[in-house]
Amino acid sequence: MKLTQLLTLAVALTVVNARAVLNRQEKNPNNDNSIYPSPNANGGKAWSEAFKKAEDIVSQMSIEEKASLITSHEGRCVGTSPGVERLGIPQLCLMDGPTGPRPMKGVSQYPAGQTAAATWDKELIYERSKQMGQEFFDQGVHIALAPVASGPLGRSPLGGRNWEGSYPDPYANGVYSYLSVLGLQDSNVAATIKHWIGYEQETARHPYRTESTSDQNSIDSIIDDVTTHEVYMHPFAEAVRAGSAHVMCSYNRLNGTQACNNAYTQNHLLKTELNFQGSIISDWGGVHDSVDSALNGLDFSAPGVGFNGSMGTFWGELAELVNNGSVPEERLTDSAIRVLTPYFHFGQDSENIPPEVVFNGNSYFDAENVYKNVRADNTAELIRRLGSESATLLKNTGGLPLKNPEQIFALGSDLGDNALGVDGCGDAGTSCPEGNFNGTLTDAGGSGYAYAPYIITPLDALKQRTINGNIRLSYALTHDDELINEVAPSADATLVFINNWAQENRDRDDLQITIEQSNMLDAAVNASSNVIVVLHTPAVIDIEKWADNENVTAIVEAYLPGQESGNAIIPLLFGDENFSGKLPYTWGKTLDDYPPNGIVRDNDQSPQVEFTEGLFVDYKWFDKQEIEPRYEFGFGLSYTNFEFSDISVVDNYKEDDKEVQATNEPFEGFEEGKSLYDVIKTVTATVSNTGDVDGSEVAQLYVSIPGDEQPIRQLRGFEKVKNLKSGDSQEVSFDLRLKDLSVWDVTRQMWILPSGEYTFHVGNSSRNLPLSVTSTQ
Repeated sequence: MKLTQLLTLAVALTVVNARAVLNRQEKNPNNDNSIYPSPNANGGKAWSEAFKKAEDIVSQMSIEEKASLITSHEGRCVGTSPGVERLGIPQLCLMDGPTGPRPMKGVSQYPAGQTAAATWDKELIYERSKQMGQEFFDQGVHIALAPVASGPLGRSPLGGRNWEGSYPDPYANGVYSYLSVLGLQDSNVAATIKHWIGYEQETARHPYRTESTSDQNSIDSIIDDVTTHEVYMHPFAEAVRAGSAHVMCSYNRLNGTQACNNAYTQNHLLKTELNFQGSIISDWGGVHDSVDSALNGLDFSAPGVGFNGSMGTFWGELAELVNNGSVPEERLTDSAIRVLTPYFHFGQDSENIPPEVVFNGNSYFDAENVYKNVRADNTAELIRRLGSESATLLKNTGGLPLKNPEQIFALGSDLGDNALGVDGCGDAGTSCPEGNFNGTLTDAGGSGYAYAPYIITPLDALKQRTINGNIRLSYALTHDDELINEVAPSADATLVFINNWAQENRDRDDLQITIEQSNMLDAAVNASSNVIVVLHTPAVIDIEKWADNENVTAIVEAYLPGQESGNAIIPLLFGDENFSGKLPYTWGKTLDDYPPNGIVRDNDQSPQVEFTEGLFVDYKWFDKQEIEPRYEFGFGLSYTNFEFSDISVVDNYKEDDKEVQATNEPFEGFEEGKSLYDVIKTVTATVSNTGDVDGSEVAQLYVSIPGDEQPIRQLRGFEKVKNLKSGDSQEVSFDLRLKDLSVWDVTRQMWILPSGEYTFHVGNSSRNLPLSVTSTQ
């Protein structure tokens, strides 16, 4: 569809869409494919040759072959397209997940996406994804069900899957999504960005016939047009620009319509406005109706007729539905082309054929599970670096670095190994036996979990360090007041390791740690004047009881660091390396600091969650409400000090040179050859290391966009200045694209550049911004 046609259609439908959102009509236009028809793919900017191959091969298929190709079947993989053998199309293997191939062994357990985000290091984010992609490919996977973008974004700190994603900021999340798609696909495995769209809670997500025997509908995310475009679509737009092969639709409803049946979000927003050329794959159990999903934009049904029918057998009758006229064959043809185009683009039919699958990744398939090791020699060091460069120093009043201690006392179950080893909690990390000693937390649970080949625990690394350093190490893996009172007073430092669990299918109830961990930390603080707290958590926890205690001399957030956990954190504690991680979210003092209505737990037949905070997610909410967080977004300390100086802003037009596929987003002043992603301004500043220790700093750019409804500041750039020596300085440069300074106009249905004064702020967190400069547009 031409841009002029898109604009005409969008303006004409603005009132219709607004009425659908506000009035919740029984006949929801979001589910009307006559208003929002599914556009046929054309290959876009990057896939023209692959598209022609796919178009040619699909033209030779029967209706039954096309229907079978786009419906998942039983197989060794969590999702299996049976292919079309007579035309040389093999079975296509789809596998989880965002921290590594799952549920197979012989692969690595990478740090969680949120952990990688905490590095704020674009090169590391890309490299993590690339090496992970190679492991998918080497195991025979065609389509990786990763990465996670704005689904969830993380609007509530209680979200059970926030750790799978990255930042609750759409700009930063977009950077992460773009780099993660590039990395995976540079290893010739197809990426699946997920979950589209408005998927922000586990409670009441209710995929078809799973997790619940009730008739309750999926949670309905009620999101206005501006918030949809400026917050939740933004990371997906960046993933499309990176050339993401596939997009996974989510479990929830959006504005009254099931996400995988939603013509407005799939046909209009994704395939028309973002010009997405790949296929939309359902989440497993996300299909609730065969006809509606097919007509309204879904391209691949999962698990289709697999999983022994436990999630229905949607699209099992797809050929019949085409033959009886319920679904046009053109829709079937377009879906098959969209599934196969990336297959040809990545050369999976020729020079980049994935090896044969030997694992058993589907518990419903009774076959021998063959072990195959695909880990590269340098992967462990990459994982260690990710863990090290993400670790965030939240407090330090002199406890760190540890300087020539003679005796260390370490506490906590998070110190040690799982009593049943790395396999003890099953292939989703959620099957730990009752009362099991689960040990240190390196990953969280669900389809985002990956088996670790081994885990270097904090205790493992501490033992090695104390042996080499001639230090006496005492430790306790369980809480014992008597031992703490006996050992802690004489130790030079008491290290307390705390963790907190999260998983798919269940949102966290609160921000509290377990009673045993709380009591242990109380005892340590009462017995020692030098307590260092190390946290392995998937999100914010309540530390208000201890954060200001003078006996707590340091607090470190180490997130979910993967298999090299101990090797990543212990060198930092001893000062062998410097902290450089920054919080990828805002750390509030209480749950009440965050927007209300974050997780809705209603037992209604059709539960709804109103995204009433709109654009004001995470730090933007704290700024608007003038709430003082415990630690702000982007915050993190170092063993050295940094200063910022010499800010400037200039008009600096540069054509976008980063898109793989072009979106079709409408914007004011559109001219042929111009892009919403062209650079229009550049901000520069200088970062200086004024301390005595070499270190890395994350320079962050925030912009105040004119307009009464705009957030006070919004992140619009970040650069990690690496290994800056004591006394040295480095200039950083932030390119600002047209979209970075634009807002979504509901009436005109396009991006517009507001007139007025823009203020550009530079510093090292959302609330430490010593530099500012203005520019009038």
